[in-house]
Amino acid sequence: MVGRFAPPARTSTRALVFAVLGALLAVSGARDALTAETQKPGLKEYRFRMDGMTRRYLLYTPRGADEFRGHRPMVLVMHGGGGTHRGMVRLTKSRWNRLADEEGFFVVYPHAIEKHWDFGEGMTSQQRRRRVDDLAYFRHVIDDVSERVPVDRASIFATGISRGGQASYFLACHLPDTIRAIAPVAMPLPTFMEDECADGPAVAVAVFNGTQDPQVPYGGGPITVLGKTRDTVMSTEQTLALWRSRNGCADAPTRSTEIDEPGDKTSVTKTEWADCDGAPVTLYRIENGGHTWPSGRQYLWVRLIGEVSKDIDGAAEAWQFFRQFVGRQSSEDLDAV
Repeated sequence: MVGRFAPPARTSTRALVFAVLGALLAVSGARDALTAETQKPGLKEYRFRMDGMTRRYLLYTPRGADEFRGHRPMVLVMHGGGGTHRGMVRLTKSRWNRLADEEGFFVVYPHAIEKHWDFGEGMTSQQRRRRVDDLAYFRHVIDDVSERVPVDRASIFATGISRGGQASYFLACHLPDTIRAIAPVAMPLPTFMEDECADGPAVAVAVFNGTQDPQVPYGGGPITVLGKTRDTVMSTEQTLALWRSRNGCADAPTRSTEIDEPGDKTSVTKTEWADCDGAPVTLYRIENGGHTWPSGRQYLWVRLIGEVSKDIDGAAEAWQFFRQFVGRQSSEDLDAV
């Protein structure tokens, strides 16, 4: 009858159910396809929008990843001031990627806006043309990668050179429940981070500093780049003392090892503090080393950045430091048992 309400057919509910199930299967299939695409071995860039800006990072998925079962560690490798995520791959001669192939972990190369990380404080951040919430960026990158690949959230590590080394301290001090260990290169702790880093949960630290760094003084003081003064840093010894205090380490080192391979102008003293209530602290003192990544590229002239040490492989040493924490509970977890 025209104008009379007609009740829906019985099959409409069933059709709706099938439609919903079909949509859910389609979404699941798309997610599986995304996961399969992400987990293809190799280096891939991902982008997202944050605070009106396009942010990006590189993710390296190891070759033969199917051989490694379960969730895997992740290492964040941060570039220095003026650098890029792809530049960091070149600077380290893709060594992190090859280590990942051998050990089955994921490598993430973050990328800063205008090539400089913004820590919300310090001279360099305050002089930026555009301020950026890089803490939120790092959180998002960690979450985004964890959605794409099976990351062991208890085995996330950070390293970087120069301002990227500052970024590793920044993460350890602001995300100590997320970052298990750090390995800053060519960078003592910036003075503006001293108060926020002095106390908190234990985070393992391995510092790689050259005694003849022409930009960042081993003994502390202002950073100088091409004649321009930047932020100031604590001395390397003060940096280690702060982390030993935070991690509950004895003042006396556990062991000291001399490393001096022929063929370069440097040598390395590795000093370890392993007698700690929380997490260990290690120093790689690179005699005559410059503002460089050990066994990395000589990216500028020696007179500008100093010598590259070939006595150690910076990536391999940092990974050996990190891997002792893979699959282990933190001291806080153990205290709660």
